[in-house]
Amino acid sequence: MSKMKIIGSITFMTCFLTFSFIWLGGFPSWSKATQSVARHYDTQEPNQVNPTSSADSIDNNNSKPSPASPALVSEISAQKDYPDESTLSQPKDNPPEEKLSQLEQSDPPLSEPDLRKQEPEMLPAESQVPAASSGSSIEQPIKSESISESESESESESESELNPNITIAGTVKDELSPSPQPGPPDTPVHPYYDELGNPPTAPGLAMRQREFIPEKGKVAYLTFDDGPYPSSTPKILEILAEENVKATFFAIGKQVERYPDLLKAEHEQGHGIGNHTYSHNMKEIYKTPKDFLTDVKKAEEIIYQTIGIRPQLIRAPGGTIGHFNISYFNAVDAEGYLMEDWNVDPGDSNAQQIPKNQLVQLVEEQIQGKTRVVVLLHDLVGKDTTIEALPEIIRMLRKQGFSFEVLSPKVMPIIFPGGLQKN
Repeated sequence: MSKMKIIGSITFMTCFLTFSFIWLGGFPSWSKATQSVARHYDTQEPNQVNPTSSADSIDNNNSKPSPASPALVSEISAQKDYPDESTLSQPKDNPPEEKLSQLEQSDPPLSEPDLRKQEPEMLPAESQVPAASSGSSIEQPIKSESISESESESESESESELNPNITIAGTVKDELSPSPQPGPPDTPVHPYYDELGNPPTAPGLAMRQREFIPEKGKVAYLTFDDGPYPSSTPKILEILAEENVKATFFAIGKQVERYPDLLKAEHEQGHGIGNHTYSHNMKEIYKTPKDFLTDVKKAEEIIYQTIGIRPQLIRAPGGTIGHFNISYFNAVDAEGYLMEDWNVDPGDSNAQQIPKNQLVQLVEEQIQGKTRVVVLLHDLVGKDTTIEALPEIIRMLRKQGFSFEVLSPKVMPIIFPGGLQKN
């Protein structure tokens, strides 16, 4: 009996060994394929458990991604919030191509041991959702809701920032004193504001009390009318920046419509902004005080929509002399506006090109004996010699002891006296 068991065991082992030899020897390719598949699953990267889009791979993987396709560049660019490059003075952010290049500069591929060390560190649950499954049924409603919320917040911020009463110097109409009654027939004529803010007086004139900032020393106010224009405004701004001088630009509304970025550049660089009417059409705006104010308010609205301020400082085209009378001054003052003329005029509007040296000389002659000057210059097409003379005018004024300031409703204005004596 024991002999039979021994023979049976020997027979069984012989068959088993023979079968194993035939199996392994006859199918070596199957054995290698099995080992390859096992090795593949043993070394799989965590990010490959659930396939993701190419954009997710760039953001999530530690290995360097393959070059992005144009479609991928477009997709990533759409997801990035790049700043508005509409203003001239703001520095530009990196364009989408540079952003993508920065994203592609990731670490070199990890070795197999490093990958195995990172296997326990699984990605957050939301990043493991396959791109194909994040379709419109789940992702789009959330995305659109987020956009609408951000847009509503942006609109509310814009509304809060664009205070309809704000002006270039912080003066608001609500802070002004009430308009007085027109002066009786025996009112003495006094055609100037004084430093205490007392207004001009004349029979029939009704101009309110103001509050002005005291000036120290000799002060010059450089003013530029009729702009903005792309051929002149950037050059003027560049010179003012180089000389570290602030000026006041009396803008025409229709020019702001055409070149809003130039007005934004003036404002963002700290220059004063005044209203020079919308059309600058003297035949139309000087028909009646109402026509003048209609044109002024049209320009004011365009300026407000462009830079968020409503300038209350106005310069009349051609100046108030010969155009304004007491009725105009009363109508303008009743609306809270302040008029501004000038007391230095080198005549750069008298011809297309006035020689540079002549402009500098005329300014120097007209400032003699004055401690405060408002210089009339023009930001206009073809005023090349005005631009060439500007640095020399600034240096000459400095040499004469003048500092430079910006006009505003808080600065005592210069007004031609002629119109204040005419009904």
